[in-house]
Amino acid sequence: MRLLHTGDWHVGRTLHRRQRLDECAAVLGELVEVAAAEAVDAVLVCGDVFEHFAPSAEAESIVYRTLLALRATGAEVVVIPGNHDYARRFAAVEGLFAAAGVTAVSSVRRPDQGGIVRLTARDGTALEVACLPWVGERTLSSAADLMLAQERPYQEYADELASLIAALCAPLDPAAVTVLAGHLFVSGARTGGGERDLTIGQVYAVSPAALPTTVQYIALGHVHRPQDVPGAATPARYAGSPLQLDFGEAAQRKTVTIVDVEPARPPRTREVEITRGRSLLEIRGTLEELAERAGEFGEAWLKVELVCDGPAPGLADRVRDLLPNALEVRLDYEREDAERRAGELRRLSAHDLFARYFRETHGADADQAVMKLFDELLEEVGGAPTQA
Repeated sequence: MRLLHTGDWHVGRTLHRRQRLDECAAVLGELVEVAAAEAVDAVLVCGDVFEHFAPSAEAESIVYRTLLALRATGAEVVVIPGNHDYARRFAAVEGLFAAAGVTAVSSVRRPDQGGIVRLTARDGTALEVACLPWVGERTLSSAADLMLAQERPYQEYADELASLIAALCAPLDPAAVTVLAGHLFVSGARTGGGERDLTIGQVYAVSPAALPTTVQYIALGHVHRPQDVPGAATPARYAGSPLQLDFGEAAQRKTVTIVDVEPARPPRTREVEITRGRSLLEIRGTLEELAERAGEFGEAWLKVELVCDGPAPGLADRVRDLLPNALEVRLDYEREDAERRAGELRRLSAHDLFARYFRETHGADADQAVMKLFDELLEEVGGAPTQA
């Protein structure tokens, strides 16, 4: 049996107010092509398909089209919500998903009430997927109570979640291919840089020792850097985000995971690179150096560190003229000189400040008519020109 493990699509996420829906659509289209080329039996989408609880219609359209396209390859599709997703939104469309052959498990459920999804591969092999959507700290106790005959005293988040996972996976059939698909944070995992710190801290960290040994493979979402989970007794992996989501993920290789597995045998995993997202690059140099390298960066989004003598009007605009894809420009300069320069600027009149700005921006002095107009406007808004 062959599985495709993915998640953390974050459709609707912006980067410095730049919308990236076209990139998301391209990347997810590539993911569908991988599913078709690999003839996978099932696709596991492990949460955070959206960036926001209330996604735009465009973001919803991209996600729903992708899920339907994955199903159209002949693969079974299982999707769970993550901490960025609104579980009730998933619950509202579960029936529609089911009619299209997509299985959505919107909340934690008892194994016999939908917590374990039973599917069949193309060759007739049985697949059982224990589904663990994101469980927030405030909802964990009620979710754990679903697995028990009666309530029990409060436990810490990690201990409670470990007990919940054990109860969820206990009834899995060892004669089938068995998988846990979850959205959670396992301590020791290396974060990608674009995750919410609030849900990555130790409060939410589950020990690798708490992961179940009653499954053959653990498919995880929540961490954006593709990686195997260190210290896990059962093969466990974060597929990672298929798109570099912010500059904390710059230079990360983005992939989906292909899992080949048969009952009672260890799985074999490999990565397939996803390449259609625009790269994020951090670059540094003087204006002259950046101008020389301007053709190197293609369509990549850029974070630029400009080496300069100090702040000056129009510097960031000059960088963006050279590099239209520069989303962030930071200045690197000697602070002592900058403080001295700032002191000089504070001593200048408004008239002289404008004259200096004009000269540094345009490379020439403003003519007398421009300066006269500036003084008139300054006086009109309540300033006091210092020169006639």
